[in-house]
Amino acid sequence: MQVNSGSRAIKLLQELLIMFGEDVVTVRILGPQTLASTHATWKQAPDHMVDAYGIERRNYYYRLADGRPLSRKYARRQDGGKGGWIIRAETFIAQRFHLSMKQHLKRTSSWG
Repeated sequence: MQVNSGSRAIKLLQELLIMFGEDVVTVRILGPQTLASTHATWKQAPDHMVDAYGIERRNYYYRLADGRPLSRKYARRQDGGKGGWIIRAETFIAQRFHLSMKQHLKRTSSWG
């Protein structure tokens, strides 16, 4: 994600760590505090953390496309199916957390 989104990937991680109860500041820098909090959270819930990050990543892409009509082509194919951003994000999460086609269509229905 950092290749395409830069420091937003780190901010997303920091926001997730806060949701897990860690005391982290969202400064978009992968410093010692973020690393320590990541290790602590990983030890407590490695499976949950991976899925949660993937879900947050997917949600970020949807939100990005909500605000940028020109970017919607990356989140939704012309036939309405999941676009590359969403497919890529979901490859990192357990199948049970993937959105169904119905859920995806509902999520993107406001896009016209």
